[in-house]
Amino acid sequence: MSARIIKAHSIRDAARSEVFNFVDVQQQGDDLISAARAEAQQILADARVEATAIHERALADARASSRDEAFRDADVMIARQATALTEQRLSEQLETALPALNAAAVALRDEQDRWLIRWEQAAVRLSVAIAEKLIHRQLTSRPDFSTEMIAHALRLAAGQPQLTVSLHPDDLAAWGDRASQIVQSLTACAESKLVPDAHISRGGCRIETRHGEIDAQVESMLQRIAEELLEG
Repeated sequence: MSARIIKAHSIRDAARSEVFNFVDVQQQGDDLISAARAEAQQILADARVEATAIHERALADARASSRDEAFRDADVMIARQATALTEQRLSEQLETALPALNAAAVALRDEQDRWLIRWEQAAVRLSVAIAEKLIHRQLTSRPDFSTEMIAHALRLAAGQPQLTVSLHPDDLAAWGDRASQIVQSLTACAESKLVPDAHISRGGCRIETRHGEIDAQVESMLQRIAEELLEG
């Protein structure tokens, strides 16, 4: 009997032990579940944080890329606008400058033509002055050359019935008493008059006829040559 009581007590103790142990295990299970839930929540929270960070980085990169691309597009646009504006300004300046340049070119050509004319005139006058000096020097060294020049002028008045010939006194003196005969032989003139005139240079003469006058002075002949050269 006592043995059975003991056994029954043992059974009750065992049952209490088993109940105790079950509760403990259940508590541990709840703790594990809670810990698992907490850990899961932490993992989810960390994942959300990391996802947010990734999203923000991606958004920042996208913004930076878009900004750089926008800057590049802006640079290209600015460069194109600057080129277009430069070409427009250049075109406007050329439109304004071209008439002035054309006018300047025309004025330059006109001035060049005037300069050439003045240069030609100066060259002709210089040549005439040199020729005059050379002729007078030749006439001084060769008196016969003076006679030849006067004779050539008298032939221009050939056939005139009446002549008046004015010439330098030295040229007239060089002909001497034969002066009238020389004039008659050169002009076939019936009546001639020789007049000494110191204003006429040697080698030249002035011949008066009924129809006009022949100016055969050296200076006059050179002047006519110069005028013909300049007019030509």
